[in-house]
Amino acid sequence: MRSIARRTLLAGGLALAATPGSTPAWAAPPQPWMAYERRLRGLLDDPPGGDFDPEFEETLLDLNNLIRRREGPAPLAFDAGLTRAARAHAADMAVTGVFDHITREGYSAAGRVGLLARDLVGAPGENIAMRRNAAGAVRPDQIMNQWRTSPGHRANLLQPGFTHVGYGVLRQGPRVIAVGAYAEVAARLPGPAPLRVGSSDEIARALSNANPTIRQFSVSEPGGEVLTTTYVEGRPPSVLQPGAWQLRPHLSSGEHRYQVAWGPVFVLS
Repeated sequence: MRSIARRTLLAGGLALAATPGSTPAWAAPPQPWMAYERRLRGLLDDPPGGDFDPEFEETLLDLNNLIRRREGPAPLAFDAGLTRAARAHAADMAVTGVFDHITREGYSAAGRVGLLARDLVGAPGENIAMRRNAAGAVRPDQIMNQWRTSPGHRANLLQPGFTHVGYGVLRQGPRVIAVGAYAEVAARLPGPAPLRVGSSDEIARALSNANPTIRQFSVSEPGGEVLTTTYVEGRPPSVLQPGAWQLRPHLSSGEHRYQVAWGPVFVLS
């Protein structure tokens, strides 16, 4: 996760309040993000031309952890929210025919995790694969071997910072589309954050009981790297522009340092 210099925190409850001199925040249009969220959840309920394969997904997790045990990194834990993000992207690629980490509209893994893993704060990564055998069904070890022998995919399999994963496998007859959604889970919210909020105070409340505590955060466009307004404890409240936002919580990474993580996507009306 990206490191930033630590700012002074003031006493009091967490409030949505801009730091002096911060860049004005411009929201993403809300309707496309709400439509994308509905599309993904619809695909989870009704996968196109086939079905998800939980046994295949579990075997991918076992194989990934076998590789990690051999190479040194700690095993990955299963995460339900990451599984939703992985399955939804596998189904979406099947429908759109765009086999990529980025959709035609520009939606990325960070945005998908922010929409579907609503209690997770961390740093996401993603592997994708598609395979059709000339004879016989596609097996989990074949997908894992595709990733293991590709430098970029292997880096995700063995990334020491990743702590959790969700696999999504859509089997369409002889074809399999597989997605691995990885994350360094740095904090958890007490429950799924609401997608739609009516005020900036609701965003702050969603973070109020995170574990570990989140006392400072920025916002960005969903999936965007550019941080806009930063909010800290105890500052006078300011109004956040309506639209789609992704929370970028700041998590302590040592003396006078924070790391910028990824949090849920919110639509502020």
